[in-house]
Amino acid sequence: MQKTEKKLLIGAFSIISFSYIASYTLVAGFLTPLQALLFPNFTTTISLLFLPHGIRILAAYYYGWKSFFLLIPASYFMWIISVYGANIPLHLAQPIISAVSCILGVKIISKRLTYNLREDILLLVVAGIIGSILNGLFNSLLMNDTFLSTQVLSYIFGDVLGQIVLMLLFFQTLKFIDFNT
Repeated sequence: MQKTEKKLLIGAFSIISFSYIASYTLVAGFLTPLQALLFPNFTTTISLLFLPHGIRILAAYYYGWKSFFLLIPASYFMWIISVYGANIPLHLAQPIISAVSCILGVKIISKRLTYNLREDILLLVVAGIIGSILNGLFNSLLMNDTFLSTQVLSYIFGDVLGQIVLMLLFFQTLKFIDFNT
């Protein structure tokens, strides 16, 4: 690996880790308490607006299988703090399943991608839905010993809605940067 490629990967690792941790912190610190207030009977182990799913999809879009290694440290960091630290019953393999599911979602639609983000946005939503379905099914299997549970739909809803909101915020940020340059 050349020096320039190493620097690019270190930069990608930094951006992806920061983005993942920031989006997860926003979900855990603001959205989850708001969700508990608005929907007191709904489980707090699944967010109805899970922004990090969008980070995983964008990382998979830009880095393919390399994104696994770029995502896993931040994923486990947040898992340790917010899941393990709070005694939330999510399996230790959950971050691995989530990362692989998102990468597979992007790989499944990859032949149709142009790698122009503005043109590929709808395909990335489809990839996010596929990744979320895989994520929900395999996490359901880990947590409930069955592929299909009521939690699968919650995973899909929260992941996809979180991805859409995150991508809207991302595009608005890009527009703001373009406007001010």
